[in-house]
Amino acid sequence: MQSKSRKRIWFVASFAAAFFLSQCAPAATPVVQTQVVVQTQVVPQTQVVTQVVNQTQVVVNTQVVQNVVTATPAPASGVVKVLLIGYPDQDAVDAVTGAKTPGIDKLKAAFEAAYPSIDLQITNIPWGSGSTGYVPRTEAMVQGQEACIYDMPGAPDFGRRGYLENLDPYIAADTSFQNVWGDGQLKQWRGWGPGNPDNLWGLPFQVGARNIQYDATLFQQWGVEPLSANPTLDEIMTKAAKMTGKNPVTGEQNYGYWMQGGYINWQFQTIAHAMGANWGTVNADGTWTINWNTPQYLAALKWLVAMTAYAPPGALTSDTMPPGYLTDKNTVAIIPETENGYFIPSFVSSPDLQKRFRTVNNLVGPDGKGGLYAGNPLSMATSCPNKQAAWVAIKWLAGSEASQLYNFQTGWLSARADGAKTIPALSQLQDIAPILGQINYAEFRYPWATAQPRFSLQSAIELALAKSITPEQALTQAQKETDDWLKQQKTAGQ
Repeated sequence: MQSKSRKRIWFVASFAAAFFLSQCAPAATPVVQTQVVVQTQVVPQTQVVTQVVNQTQVVVNTQVVQNVVTATPAPASGVVKVLLIGYPDQDAVDAVTGAKTPGIDKLKAAFEAAYPSIDLQITNIPWGSGSTGYVPRTEAMVQGQEACIYDMPGAPDFGRRGYLENLDPYIAADTSFQNVWGDGQLKQWRGWGPGNPDNLWGLPFQVGARNIQYDATLFQQWGVEPLSANPTLDEIMTKAAKMTGKNPVTGEQNYGYWMQGGYINWQFQTIAHAMGANWGTVNADGTWTINWNTPQYLAALKWLVAMTAYAPPGALTSDTMPPGYLTDKNTVAIIPETENGYFIPSFVSSPDLQKRFRTVNNLVGPDGKGGLYAGNPLSMATSCPNKQAAWVAIKWLAGSEASQLYNFQTGWLSARADGAKTIPALSQLQDIAPILGQINYAEFRYPWATAQPRFSLQSAIELALAKSITPEQALTQAQKETDDWLKQQKTAGQ
């Protein structure tokens, strides 16, 4: 306020002096110069400057200066609907470990504490199987435009069909974005889409590992050398054969090898890849070329059929771990394709279990890759009506330490590259190197992971393992069904 008063006094005095001088001097015509400087006009201010020139001329410069006032962007707000898969609806107590498992409401509360202007509405469905599994339910929700964000194992397929947003532009426009997952994981979710052959269909969210485990106690009782850190197919078959029969110490029936029949396709793919098989490719136009009926796949299926001699009854129809797993009642020596959700919580609550159930690296192929990338991204639907808030939610759910800690508490590893540092319980695991390592050498995600070719091959493998058809017949059947389906996609313009 003081400065404004002084300016007024100065102005009056100056004007009076100028007027007095003008009365003593020859008459002169005042020159008024007006300059308008227009910027982004928000706050107009007028400055009048009076100068005495040679004591005879008054020059009045009037500048209308428009000062720029930039408003702070409003924070993202509104409703964001999210589909998640496989979380507990409410707080629960693990029947085996006794550990508390937080319900999905805890994740929602943590997010909304960080972003109170966004209403995160979560639909949580079980993984399920068949017609009641997550695949048909996800498809129905996408078609019905029911959510903005999807826990999306089949992101490459949905992106290929034009249902997902390419996240590259969002990253490019976001100066606060940080890649906390590592380039390798982001590449898992790149794929072809309409009008663009290279899109980022999601950010890593749920991340696990698939390893080979063995029961060190059974190996010791049978007098068999433990599995090597990088076991081969020959080593696995030889040692499985030695430990199938009556246990020489306990007298119980033991089995050398486990088959998770309900998901046998992933086990089969790892075996086949180790033998040099390659499922095919994504073509320049986004279509797929898939080759099941090859010598490498045939060799892998014959190997797997032979291993049924060392697997317990019921394995071919099971979709979980063997009976007695992680207890002293376990009867299976080698357990391939173990998922971290089955054993990490027990290892954390009962560290001594790790002395009996050891974890080693998965099989790798000639390219150094091996095993399914056991992770799922969060993807944004193109139909999302609130993309600004959805982007904020995706970043937090996929990348925040709080969200990834919640994932760890519910059976996943951390999607963050620094997960072992931000979650100390991870670094304390005995075989942490092969467990976390598999995330980095996993095979590139199969784009058909939730599409019909997967289920055609799964059915054919099941028939071959049951010895209802030969391996040759199984692959011929899977190839025909897959080719027929691919032709239908071309006809439909997909």
